[in-house]
Amino acid sequence: MMKKVTHHALIFSSVLLMSSCAMYHYKEGNRLYEQMAYHQAIPEYQRALSRKDIDDAHMKLADCYVKTNDVDLALDEYAKAVQLGNAEPRHYLEYARLLMRKGRTADAKVWFDKYLEKMPNDAAVQELSASAGAPEDFKKDSLAWLLTSEKVNSGESNFSPVYFNDKIVFTSDRGSSSWRKQYAWTGRPFLNMFQSKVDSTGEWSKPEPLAGDVNGKYHDGPASFTGDGKTIYFTRNNYTLKKVGKSEHEVVNLKIVEASAKDTSWVDMKEMPFNSNDYSCGHPAISKDGNTLYFVSDMPGGKGGTDLYIARKSNGTWSAPVNAGPEINTPFNEMFPTLYKDSLLFFSSEGHRNMGGLDLFKSTLTNGNPGAPENMNAPINSTYDDFGLIMNDSANGGYLSSNRKQSTQDNIYSFKRNIIQFTLDGIAVERNTQLPLAGVTVEMTNVKTGKKESVVTGDDGKFMFKLDQNSEYTIVGTKEAYFSDTAPVSTMGKTVSENMHVMLKLELEQIIIDKPIVLENIYYDLDKWAIRPDAAKGLDALVTIMKENPDINIELSSHTDSRAKDQYNLTLSQKRAQSAVDYIIAHGVAQKRITAKGYGETKLVNKCTNGVKCTESEHQQNRRTEFKVTSFGP
Repeated sequence: MMKKVTHHALIFSSVLLMSSCAMYHYKEGNRLYEQMAYHQAIPEYQRALSRKDIDDAHMKLADCYVKTNDVDLALDEYAKAVQLGNAEPRHYLEYARLLMRKGRTADAKVWFDKYLEKMPNDAAVQELSASAGAPEDFKKDSLAWLLTSEKVNSGESNFSPVYFNDKIVFTSDRGSSSWRKQYAWTGRPFLNMFQSKVDSTGEWSKPEPLAGDVNGKYHDGPASFTGDGKTIYFTRNNYTLKKVGKSEHEVVNLKIVEASAKDTSWVDMKEMPFNSNDYSCGHPAISKDGNTLYFVSDMPGGKGGTDLYIARKSNGTWSAPVNAGPEINTPFNEMFPTLYKDSLLFFSSEGHRNMGGLDLFKSTLTNGNPGAPENMNAPINSTYDDFGLIMNDSANGGYLSSNRKQSTQDNIYSFKRNIIQFTLDGIAVERNTQLPLAGVTVEMTNVKTGKKESVVTGDDGKFMFKLDQNSEYTIVGTKEAYFSDTAPVSTMGKTVSENMHVMLKLELEQIIIDKPIVLENIYYDLDKWAIRPDAAKGLDALVTIMKENPDINIELSSHTDSRAKDQYNLTLSQKRAQSAVDYIIAHGVAQKRITAKGYGETKLVNKCTNGVKCTESEHQQNRRTEFKVTSFGP
């Protein structure tokens, strides 16, 4: 007789089965994780987590996404991991660094600071937290360079370009995995070195693998060449022929290999004497004379992660490597050094003041020793990984590597200096008609240098000047029998693309003898004639007119309304006019060019005479200060 199986027993059995399956996939994921087969470990952890919530599986899955450069999935998984009860400070730190890579600086600072609550003495993370707090600091030169993704990019990873004779050599995992062995870490083919020729239009020839023994079965690249082009130094997995060398922990490390040029091929490969099975050495950058080598290693005694080291050759023998020091190296990874004319060292770091991921830094070399590093800022750097920079001989461009397109693959970008140009377009018009005015002399003065330029307008009234960056200018338009007009122009702090045009209108008003012109906002206290601060602003405008038009002579007049006695108003207006004239003379206008005249209530502009009831605004129309040109010319 068949036994009766209850519904609850079935549920219990399925739960046990799912838990058992989850643990199988979790353990399989751990096995692959320990072998650094992160790409293969990911589906195992995913299968485990689909059946059972395992804290450690969340954290290791997040780490696998980081290792395979899938920032979005890593960020999602770390967002879960940091909320787990057994989350550690290192998880807060990794989450903050991922947030930085996505440009979420405010959120990143929160998690950097949570980490620092647990680890308050970590100076390197203090710097990263400061970076997250001031993201605009990295954007001050954001238009200094123009970047272009190169056509050599092909959907695979392409990075670390270096100049070699008339070619560019770069490292790539391009090529079908059907004929190239797959790298378990990424699920992509192993790296090889390729070369291409770039013509004058920027077109790359079809990349070809470097010939000879330098491209093997596993990783090869990046590379560096001596100045004479006869020797290559490159990174290679630790293997000889088909035999892989492993550390005591079963890790296949990297080594630096030297090879010599023979015709169009590379032969006679030799390992550097400081290589080891137990740690990696890679990313070589050789000086032009071949006697100084900068490289990366995680050898014991470093600052943490991978550090930059320097080895020197004397009498054909290489010295023991020397750590580049705490000014260069941080507890994070320093990588991908390159040289410019043996005077500048470029390298990438996850530490220092940093936008996110690997940032590019430059350091001045003195006797081959690097000085304090300087972040190269945007647009050379992004919030993603930026590395492997080379500069052309003119220092006005070059190439770099980046995954800034939020891709798991690296791409090669060219960069060139963005020559920022400012152009001022303007027009001189007659003030009343707004019609273009010919024959206007427009003079531009650089306020800082005093340099002057001038043009005369044609029938269209237009003028144009080229402006310098970070400069201030005064533009003055003059024409006989017209009042001059002045306008300021500034390029201070402006970072724009080429040929920025600023439209400027100079309005010139024709001078008519004895035509009254009201000076706005000239007010006096009741029964007073002292110049108030608000009245001074209006008089300053007249001072400017007098100085810009040195051939005119004027009468400055003051008028009152009809209230109060006629003689009182005449006396008060004369005192006010004289007070205004004294102010103008005190500001540099010759006394002989200006006279004061008080008209009291003798020149009313409306009906508001003695005995007529008027509003306050109507009376205000009569209380005015005017000037008129009495003569002009030589």
